[in-house]
Amino acid sequence: MEDMQMPRHRYRLFALALALAVGAGCTTDSAAPTTAAVAAASDDGVSATLLQCPASAGGSATSVVGALGGTLSVGGTSVVIPANAVFSPTSFTLSVPASPYVEIEVTAGGSDHFVFSQPVLVTIDYSRCGGGLLSTPHQAWNIDPVTKALLEKMAGVDIQVAHTVVFTTVHFSGYALAD
Repeated sequence: MEDMQMPRHRYRLFALALALAVGAGCTTDSAAPTTAAVAAASDDGVSATLLQCPASAGGSATSVVGALGGTLSVGGTSVVIPANAVFSPTSFTLSVPASPYVEIEVTAGGSDHFVFSQPVLVTIDYSRCGGGLLSTPHQAWNIDPVTKALLEKMAGVDIQVAHTVVFTTVHFSGYALAD
């Protein structure tokens, strides 16, 4: 019975991701696209180019999340923490920094890393990059927030019409989009 619940849980997360991404794609506020990019390579030799769409202003949201779950949102970027993913009330901060890259950082209780008991849903908005549909989908990567080194490619979906990349993770750190 337990094995049957996990696929349903993932289906619900995907459905939620799709709904959030479509809703996030309804904005018309975007900057002119920038074509410059920075190449980087992960520890396992996979290379990717960090998506560069400069943002002169950043934003952040902080919320205490407990066993009932919760959502953090900055613009079109969001983190959905499902029920029972956190054992005790914890303060989470989602930051979208002023940066040349499409990146975010999520921290928990002031620590650099946090591991959940269930996957959380992350939606990264790249509408500031402008443009239409892409020939190559963007991919989310777990990165070192300081060096921008690629640490792990995240399994996710680029919903191009909504200008968002959606993925699940069980840990928080820094994330960026790459091609």
